[in-house]
Amino acid sequence: MALSSRPLCRVSITLEAGAPIAVGASPWRNRRVSHIAGGSIGGERLRGTVEPGGGDWSELGTNPEGDGLTLLDVRSLWKTHDGARIYVAYQGRLVIPSAVLPAFRDPEALKALDPAHYYFRITPLFETADPRYFWLNGIVAAGIGTRTPDGVDYDIHELL
Repeated sequence: MALSSRPLCRVSITLEAGAPIAVGASPWRNRRVSHIAGGSIGGERLRGTVEPGGGDWSELGTNPEGDGLTLLDVRSLWKTHDGARIYVAYQGRLVIPSAVLPAFRDPEALKALDPAHYYFRITPLFETADPRYFWLNGIVAAGIGTRTPDGVDYDIHELL
């Protein structure tokens, strides 16, 4: 059976100013924390807002080529256009080749950086008690991310 998918939604998340907050390199990991300021969800099957207050507890690393590696660990609360609450947690990977790291870190240069020049993928899981969206509890999804000057955008698909 071949893997296929169908669009679920596009999410735009705004991070609080000053993000990320560097915790630093402890004996176990090099952690950063970014707080979610809010966002929007658009799509035929799912639309609404990303509520303020979630965050990303990411870990930084590098490979022998000097590329920037980030392990994502995000938890957020979404509210649909019709009032349902959905807890969304996702992990993912962000790999930024050393050649594009300067542009990725510069908000102005980032606007012109083609997302094809870095790898940004997530695997969101959904949890809700609302009967209208109970189907979300039973799906697996994957998303492709794009960094924006004030946050991130994701195109999320349900895996079939």
